[in-house]
Amino acid sequence: MGILDYMKVFGINKALDYLEQDPDANLPKLMEWVDKFGGERLFPAYQDVFRHALTDPENNWYRLIKSMYSDIDSRVLKQIFENFVVHANLLDWPRRNREGGLTADGAPWSVIIDPAYPCGMDCEGCGAAVFGVQPDMEFDGLDEEIEARKARGTYLYIFSSGDPLAREREIIALCNKHRDCVFAAFTTPRSITGELAADMLRVRNLFPAIQTDEADGEAGTAMDLLRQWKLPYGAACRCTADNADRVATEAHYDGLIRRGAKFCWFFTCRAEGTAQPTQLQLSAIHQRVTAFRKTKPLLTLDFWDRPSPSAAAPQSELLEGGAL
Repeated sequence: MGILDYMKVFGINKALDYLEQDPDANLPKLMEWVDKFGGERLFPAYQDVFRHALTDPENNWYRLIKSMYSDIDSRVLKQIFENFVVHANLLDWPRRNREGGLTADGAPWSVIIDPAYPCGMDCEGCGAAVFGVQPDMEFDGLDEEIEARKARGTYLYIFSSGDPLAREREIIALCNKHRDCVFAAFTTPRSITGELAADMLRVRNLFPAIQTDEADGEAGTAMDLLRQWKLPYGAACRCTADNADRVATEAHYDGLIRRGAKFCWFFTCRAEGTAQPTQLQLSAIHQRVTAFRKTKPLLTLDFWDRPSPSAAAPQSELLEGGAL
């Protein structure tokens, strides 16, 4: 890291130390840090999003950020912010996206790692068909792929398909070697164990997204275990015709928030062996997600098929809809 990067890391650590002592008093001060290091790279619309999220106690993003300080180990938080802000250069993503830098020829903000890539479904708006890696899931092959993409500025890697954490040793070894990256993994509840939690607390850069359409049962037990270890986690929910009326509902959101989840991926893309939601069901899901993004302290991400509020919408519309 250069001198400026060391200054950023030092600033992050000091800011998070203050926040840990008194989040309500010190969260607004974090905006000073964003202004200092974001500078002119952040467009006014994004500056407004950050300002509301860091200064308004009634704002849902403020409540989400504040919850991290009670729910997540401070060492993990510092690693998260360092990796996203310093290494992945999060504050520069809006400018790079506007200038066409986040493309297949440039440096995408994230990469899908999936043995089944590329997906042949050809769903409109799905990033899995744009940025992806088809690895052999052995350490050396994955390590080579990640090294090549880090050289182009990519520091967020998403393991999808099946249960990547069934190969826990390889995944943890990658997290340990590439401590400057952030890794997410879609996984089943049964892969969440005390041994995995101990490894996650050691490497501090792995985020499980637990596959479920509910916040109880096996998924709830897995979330409770990770919460005991003060680790970040979320949910992954495939929307089908059978569960469309209960996912992305207020009860569903509140259940995930109560369990300590910080994010939820919703999938409405086609999948073999499942009854696909109707267009009416999809529209209802999208409307609920758009509304809850403005009010609920839960970050929602999506792999949408049509109709999509994010695949084709301008950034200004996403911001107006409450998305970060």
